[in-house]
Amino acid sequence: MHLLSSGSDPLHIQLESDNIILHGLAEESAGATIRGSVTLDCNESTKIKSISLKLVGKNNVWWSEGQGSGQRHYHEERTIIEHSWNILEPKRKAYHLSKGSYKWDFELPLPGDLPSTLHHDQGQVHYHLKAVAERTAFTLYNYVAKRDFQITRLMLPSSLELNQSVVVVNEWPNKVAYNISIPRMVFSPGSQVPISFELAPLTTGLSVQGIMCSFEEYVTLTSHSHSMSEGRVVKAVSDNKFSSSHDQWSRTEVFNVPEDGNHLQCDVTSTLISISHKLKVMVILRNEDGHTSELRATLPIVIASVAPEQEANELPAYEDAWKSQPYDARRVMEAQVALGQLPSSLAFAIPDAAASQIRPSCSESSSMISSDEEESESLPPLPWEGVDLTLVPSYTTAVRSGRLYSFSGPSLPTYESIAMPGTTTAI
Repeated sequence: MHLLSSGSDPLHIQLESDNIILHGLAEESAGATIRGSVTLDCNESTKIKSISLKLVGKNNVWWSEGQGSGQRHYHEERTIIEHSWNILEPKRKAYHLSKGSYKWDFELPLPGDLPSTLHHDQGQVHYHLKAVAERTAFTLYNYVAKRDFQITRLMLPSSLELNQSVVVVNEWPNKVAYNISIPRMVFSPGSQVPISFELAPLTTGLSVQGIMCSFEEYVTLTSHSHSMSEGRVVKAVSDNKFSSSHDQWSRTEVFNVPEDGNHLQCDVTSTLISISHKLKVMVILRNEDGHTSELRATLPIVIASVAPEQEANELPAYEDAWKSQPYDARRVMEAQVALGQLPSSLAFAIPDAAASQIRPSCSESSSMISSDEEESESLPPLPWEGVDLTLVPSYTTAVRSGRLYSFSGPSLPTYESIAMPGTTTAI
């Protein structure tokens, strides 16, 4: 396992990965596990009173409203998750660590509803680890190591929002019938958003002067029951190349979603800060007398990272495929006998296998099977086939039953009596 180090100090925090992936929406995600280790490099014999590790996730917001003397400042911080480990418990006497390197592994299952890491001008969602090696009172300072990590949420390719189109269909009376749509609701950073327009005039002399599309981001901040929302235009496109001779117009406008995180944030919902996106379109119509009017519509859109399709459809590795198969004792025994891991006599002594000896006693009942069933593959008999379960055998009958194994007395049977039925061993 390759771990990432936190620095060159004596105390380190190493992580299996700095980016923890949560698959699916908050209500459907199974969560993930963060794994790593705390290491301490002692160049000489060192006294340590205790070593602790703490994982913290915090949500912060800050903003100002008003100007001059009437300006008000808002700020709030909340803890999303917190967990502590006592790697070396505090004791009255210090631990004496000899020269060398020491390592303590840790792991923690994280819930699936954690908000993604977010860094905004007016708020953030931040996760970090902090390790402290407390030294004795005669030393100048403690050893401290810090390590940030990210939480990233990936939507599953099977999510309904990825396959659900968004369509706005309506009619402006005596003006125009319109159909505006996007193929799905969710788009990832760096992808293209095609917006389809279908317009049919309901009056003569109507023409399309132009189309404008704006992609907007909205941020909602909350602090002590006070909220503030603001929006900004991330990107805008326009098209005014329309012919006035057509009775019906069809056009698809395409714009690219910014990939740089400094210009665009993915959708996030947390206690103090939420980010959402909208797609606003405007169609400028010109009447026959030259008067212009505007048709406006808003389409919801979600910006989120999506797990690769091949990752969701990936078949399990060959060595892991057996884990999904139902347990079959007979197949397991046959495989062990073939590999030489189990003697054939011992495998036959197992009750399910030994039950096959009663096959001849079932010949009368088996003769009643239809011809179609005779041609099918015969199934192994069950241990109780051919036995009247309502009758309890007498002791004499049980002794003469010829069982391949018998557990009598305070001790277990010998290996030879099971491996080679019919033999006796002198004690």
